[in-house]
Amino acid sequence: MVPSTATEFEAWKRQTDETRRVVEAAIDALNRGDGAGFMGSFVDDLLFEMPGYTPVSGTTRNLKEFGELCMNVARYTSVFITIKPTFWLVAGEWAVTRADGHGVTNHGKDYDNHYLHMWKVQNGKIVHFVEFNDTQLVMDVLCAKDNPRTGA
Repeated sequence: MVPSTATEFEAWKRQTDETRRVVEAAIDALNRGDGAGFMGSFVDDLLFEMPGYTPVSGTTRNLKEFGELCMNVARYTSVFITIKPTFWLVAGEWAVTRADGHGVTNHGKDYDNHYLHMWKVQNGKIVHFVEFNDTQLVMDVLCAKDNPRTGA
């Protein structure tokens, strides 16, 4: 949507501000280890996509499935992954963040990945979330025990 009137621009600006607030709150909850707060940022019929062929990649179509995927990621870590956004682009319902992540695997290895996230916000909740990352790093470090190449 390209706002063509002052009223449309104000509505777009309010949505842009709300999108930034909602995504910042979700990231803050994640980084504080507040699982309920993080999951509360999303709608029940959340669409989540993480392209790739790793044990933690895939598409989920509701909050329950997304929670299960998050728990699957958690089973590989002794220190859960936190993210620090280094770039924001927010316009209307969409936010795009580039972030640096850090966690520690169950084998004591630092897991430092880089992410590009796309977040769509409607009515104060995230309705669509897409994560891009270095999937080779996922396999070589985070999911090394499931990687026939590394077999840690």
